[in-house]
Amino acid sequence: MESPAKTIAIAGASGFVGTSLRTALGHKYKWIGLTRSETVVEKAGAEETTWRRCDLFSLPQVRTALEGADMAIYMVHSMLPSSRLVQGNFRDMDLLLADNFIRAAEEAGVKRVIYIGGLIPTREDESRLSPHLASRLEVERVLGCRSVPLTVLRAGLIFGPGGSSARMLLNLTRRLPFMLLPAWTRNRTQSVDIRDIVRALELCLEDDTYTGTFDIAGHKPMSYGDMILRTSELLGGKTASLSIPFNMVRLSRRWVSLFGSTPTYLVGPLLESLRHSLEARTNPLLEAIMKEAIPFDQSVRDSIDAEGRPLPNPRQTILKEDSEKLFRAKRVRSIQRMPLPDHWSAPKLSHTYASWISRFTLGIVREDRNGDGILRFRFFGSKLVLLEFTPTPYSADCRYRRAYYITGGSLAKKVDPPGRFELRIFPELGCLITAIHGYNPRIPWWLYSVSQAYVHLAVMKAFSRFLGKLRAQIAKESREAGTSGNCD
Repeated sequence: MESPAKTIAIAGASGFVGTSLRTALGHKYKWIGLTRSETVVEKAGAEETTWRRCDLFSLPQVRTALEGADMAIYMVHSMLPSSRLVQGNFRDMDLLLADNFIRAAEEAGVKRVIYIGGLIPTREDESRLSPHLASRLEVERVLGCRSVPLTVLRAGLIFGPGGSSARMLLNLTRRLPFMLLPAWTRNRTQSVDIRDIVRALELCLEDDTYTGTFDIAGHKPMSYGDMILRTSELLGGKTASLSIPFNMVRLSRRWVSLFGSTPTYLVGPLLESLRHSLEARTNPLLEAIMKEAIPFDQSVRDSIDAEGRPLPNPRQTILKEDSEKLFRAKRVRSIQRMPLPDHWSAPKLSHTYASWISRFTLGIVREDRNGDGILRFRFFGSKLVLLEFTPTPYSADCRYRRAYYITGGSLAKKVDPPGRFELRIFPELGCLITAIHGYNPRIPWWLYSVSQAYVHLAVMKAFSRFLGKLRAQIAKESREAGTSGNCD
């Protein structure tokens, strides 16, 4: 009697890798696709995937979406806009998303998580890593700090029909007969075909011994400059080039985005990672897929149509529709990383933040908390409520997280679902993440974007400085107490 098919949940199921995986192995597994896109759910056809719509920034929603999954694959990077206005950088967002996912997977009883990250330099001080690679490494650590077994696949550029790496490279070589090759184009990297990524994932899904970290590649190591010149030859042309001894990252980002027809928020991380030499280290999983690995030339040929043009990204229409919906929704996401005073909990930080607001604004904004924990910020202590925060039941007893629904006030519209404010601590990283999700301002958007949005950012930066000084003070007092104790 055959054992029932495993149920695999994928965060990033509608992306390039997720779609390729479900298409290739759709018959072998039951798939749960996690998505925040209404468009993806609406356009889902008669396929093997069960789509569950959820906001990955919401821990309770992710927990519900992962119910019934035997294993989960995490392929999320927060480079795409998730609201009409986003304040914060992708590294802080990725940290929060990864923590949500692994905590939800643990609570849902998921037996193993597989994460696709990026190749990491073999001999490089972590402090010198690009923000993109440092973020990937941080996500690995967060995913690995819970009880759920973790498999990490580190891959470089992934080539395949409709993939952004192939499309960008092909567009550059088709449109530019002459190219300046900055210093970053001479660093070696090791790319891989999407079909080899799928083979690696299939091996991991079938064999529990593949737990740990594995570098994945398929193509021979080569520089990005060599990729450009080789692709030009495969397309039947000849791109003239001139090497220059400077990185020119800002200029490179612009011309690669322009001529590669790729948004700058995707180009930036690529150029940052190519500041390093990235080659896969030998491991059992790499040896298993390298025997039949698809060479670079074949990957390029399979990514073009009969006219030599890159095959389109099947998600392009969906991305456009999602962007239009985000624009109309007029929601705000604001995420900031701050210093965490030693041994502080999220509830303590919540109370500290509320009382600090009153002192910072010289009493113009004052806190008011009732017996149910509902927090209101009033104008000069009057009856005028600027914002009302209602504690979420999911975080009521959590030391690491305190979350509130934004349920009223003259500055916020009442919307469904309501916006949220949360504080999340990461003791192992010595930091705190403060976040506003889905906030909908009451004042006209044009006015909000040039006034209240900047005020909020300034307030959070001031709170971060306050916590930094407080952390230093606590650390100093602790050292002094320790010294005093040694003298007695």
